[in-house]
Amino acid sequence: MAVYKFKISFEDYEDIFRVIEIKSTQTFLDLHKAILDSIGFDQKQMASFYMSNDSWKRFQEITLEDMTEGDEPEKKLPIMSKSKLCDYIIDPHQKMIYIYDFIELWTILIELNGIEIKEKAGVKYPVCTKTVGLSPKQYAKVQRFGLVDDNEFDEITKNYLDKSEDPGGEISDDEADEFGLFEDDQGEAGGEEDTF
Repeated sequence: MAVYKFKISFEDYEDIFRVIEIKSTQTFLDLHKAILDSIGFDQKQMASFYMSNDSWKRFQEITLEDMTEGDEPEKKLPIMSKSKLCDYIIDPHQKMIYIYDFIELWTILIELNGIEIKEKAGVKYPVCTKTVGLSPKQYAKVQRFGLVDDNEFDEITKNYLDKSEDPGGEISDDEADEFGLFEDDQGEAGGEEDTF
């Protein structure tokens, strides 16, 4: 039974990569889980693989769950759990694109770097055989844009209102900046009029 050796790298972080070995008869779901384990991401988000060419153009999609509506079989997408790697790998240098989390849009490039004719004795596949670089934080993009969930927003708003209604309560520069209030408050405090 053949074993595929894939190089897995982040599109935005070329110096961070993993090498994953997986049996040709295993599924895209097995590869999906192996990728997430190797980079330390949770498995809570949706994902898709796309078969690709040397120019990284996307072709056939293989999705975690089929979200298409209707009973038209020609519109149904193949799903990972029922799709074996050997049925899609047609090139000894096959490339694929893996998108994880359609909000964060983590894009991972996958290249087939080798095929071994026999599996190694005692190895449980899939297996990560090489790790280079620390993975970025999974939710770094959400944190960078300052997105918060409803509960966090309610708590921040309550704290802000409590301080603004209390004559003795002061709002720190960081809090004012967080709400986009810093410039307006400075202008009012200094008694300066806006000029255009």
